[in-house]
Amino acid sequence: MSLSRIHVRLGNGPDQIDLSAKQAGQIIVLFALMLTVLIGLVGIAIDVTYAWRNGLQIQRAADAAAMAGVVYLPGDLASATSRADAIATANGYTDGGGTSVTVAPNPSDDKQLDVTITAPVQTFFIRLFGINTWTITRSARAAYVMPVPMGSPLAYYGVGCFVLKAGQQTYVPGCSTTGSGQSGVTATGSAFTGSNSLASLGGWGAIITRGGNQQNGDAYAPANNGGSPFSGANALYDPDGYYYTVSLPAGGSIKIFDPGFCAMGVNPSGSGNYGAGDHWIGSGGGSYPVSTYYTLWNVNSQPLNPNAWTTTGDSSGTLFENQKGWDTNNHSSSENSSKPSGTTACDAYHDAWWTLASGKSAGTYEVEVATTNPNNSSINATTSAENMFAIEAVGSGSPAVYGQDRMCVYNNLSSGTQQFYVAKVDQPTGSGKTLEIDLFDPGDVGGNATLQILGPSGSGGTQQLVSFNYTTDSNCGLTGSSDACSDNNVSQIVTAHNGSSSFGNTWIYIEVPLGTSYGSGGLWQGGWWQIQYTVGSGNDTTTWSANVIGNPVHLVPMPAPTPAAT
Repeated sequence: MSLSRIHVRLGNGPDQIDLSAKQAGQIIVLFALMLTVLIGLVGIAIDVTYAWRNGLQIQRAADAAAMAGVVYLPGDLASATSRADAIATANGYTDGGGTSVTVAPNPSDDKQLDVTITAPVQTFFIRLFGINTWTITRSARAAYVMPVPMGSPLAYYGVGCFVLKAGQQTYVPGCSTTGSGQSGVTATGSAFTGSNSLASLGGWGAIITRGGNQQNGDAYAPANNGGSPFSGANALYDPDGYYYTVSLPAGGSIKIFDPGFCAMGVNPSGSGNYGAGDHWIGSGGGSYPVSTYYTLWNVNSQPLNPNAWTTTGDSSGTLFENQKGWDTNNHSSSENSSKPSGTTACDAYHDAWWTLASGKSAGTYEVEVATTNPNNSSINATTSAENMFAIEAVGSGSPAVYGQDRMCVYNNLSSGTQQFYVAKVDQPTGSGKTLEIDLFDPGDVGGNATLQILGPSGSGGTQQLVSFNYTTDSNCGLTGSSDACSDNNVSQIVTAHNGSSSFGNTWIYIEVPLGTSYGSGGLWQGGWWQIQYTVGSGNDTTTWSANVIGNPVHLVPMPAPTPAAT
């Protein structure tokens, strides 16, 4: 019998299939071939899945490295690179041996860091096709949104107005930032004449003593919240006071104007507040001493990590501690005759510059201003007073001084309209974001007061009045009546009406949507926003804060390369 006559019967009944041996052999061959293909496909799927999982690990390592390193930018690329490399290594990817870790700043934004990791991933089944490894590349870009600079675009902060009066340098309440014959203070001495003077920014840096009350306009330095209808401790009290950033691109000196306390007016009589406006608040006067402390910190390229800051050894120590100074030249004869008991002469730096630090190397520093002595709980515990000051950076290059995160300002308001620098938001920082401006206790002025916001992105990089939304905390409306406690899409807030305000001891939270086209047509003074204040009369202490809403350190989407086989 020939093989061709052999049959294979599959099944029974009408559906049975008869196959010849030849046909059966062909099926076996086809099955073997299909099984090989199936195994190959399963192997490819396993290898691709393994590569995909490793790609996720590489991406996460690149993300973590970029976010860890970007906090050192823009000032310290070396530390940014070493930190990013260290984090990549901690996640299993070290530069060398087939793996590359590349760290570089984004050339279009010095506050963004790019990290690219390329690493081989072994294969298993597809080695049969000659592919031994996948080469996978993943990139991450992290952005660092620094706290926005506040209060000054210049090399000094907190300078108000002086004019000459009978040979004395006298602050005139209500002086304008642009008025004829009015100027700021000199950079190098106690004379206030000539072209050497610094132009006024409209207000002085200010701080209220620990024994004072928050309701007087300083949200953080006083430990108390007293005064009807408020009472008790100040929940926002911070013994560290305020920090002001000083940038010295080429090194230099840091000076403080009128750093100590010297009473220039009696409060609450309202008739004084001369000079830099130093004054006791309420009763007691000179029987209560005032202490102010200045300390210089090096941020060590980590401005958002105070734990990494170190003191430079430059501080005021006890130089401006327990002061009861009284400036007889800037009080009336009746005030001098009835000045509080215990007052003394002013210190040597009254209405003059005191050098906090000199010969400092290039870098970024923080000047801490506080009225709390951490080593003596009795100092300033019962004193309610306010001290005014100014800070200047002196050096080559373009030194800068500005508030960061928050600042307390004694506003030298005059009848009419004035502008105050509030925050700088550049184009990369602001595009598509929302600017929040917080104001504490505005409106303590006579008559009426209206607050508006000037943005820097008008046509051709000019200023323009902007619309905004605002809300307030639960204190709104407790002390007076002016504007509503919240509103949307408005162009102004009436902070005082006939001498009465809804916003005493109250935070106003202003939000300004910036839009994706922010800054595309240019920005006034590089992105400085201003508060425009129109008032009847008065002097007002307020606390300001400003920030761009969003995480300070975050990832920026960027396209990822396609994996390549080797």
